[in-house]
Amino acid sequence: MFEMIGLLFSLFFLFGLSIVLGLLCGVAAWLLFLGRHRPKALIATAALIPPLSAVYLVLTAIVLAIFVPNQPDEFFGDFAEPLPNGYLLKGLGKMPDYAYFDTSNPSKLQPRTLGSVLRLEQDGPMVFGAYGHLNRDFGKLMTGDQGYFAFDTRTGQVQNFDTLQKLNALAGHTVHMVESQYFRSQEPERIFLRRTENLIFFGPPSAATLLCFILLVRFRLRGSTSVRNRSRR
Repeated sequence: MFEMIGLLFSLFFLFGLSIVLGLLCGVAAWLLFLGRHRPKALIATAALIPPLSAVYLVLTAIVLAIFVPNQPDEFFGDFAEPLPNGYLLKGLGKMPDYAYFDTSNPSKLQPRTLGSVLRLEQDGPMVFGAYGHLNRDFGKLMTGDQGYFAFDTRTGQVQNFDTLQKLNALAGHTVHMVESQYFRSQEPERIFLRRTENLIFFGPPSAATLLCFILLVRFRLRGSTSVRNRSRR
């Protein structure tokens, strides 16, 4: 229920902001032709680009969520980031500190961890991390790290440590971990997918905005040239 309220509020804010930006773009385009012939259709297009872009972003997010496997949920914040050798980091947007490892390979078993994955770092096939809620303490309010682990995705084995220093010693470097909901897979296919999705998300709105701006400036300059030519005559 609260997730739906939050989603509706976010959508309301997105579309409200897009309408305000559209009005500002329309007013700016109108003032650009102050005292001159105004291309009303082009000015209206400039005002409509932000709201239409917001609609495009929402529809694109829905399509990608439906058709792309392990796609992060742009609406509720759920995530499923691929790890090496067929493993996944999964979690719910409303409870990211309860993230866990899973597998997309039926022949592999789910890693045996002591609790939820609070923070982690990927280093090649190795995943270093910190526990959040321990299995025996699930449901209790806990803050901070509750131990550490090294997960070898090649073997599926998990080593546990009681201090960060021991984890750093195994890793051979100082481990820099990010919270689970902010982790992004370093798999080449996933990196390529993220770049492609960003292009799909922001490419058309950016191209439409740039094209409209160029047409407005061109129309303005052409109008100025026509005025100068008439004054010379």
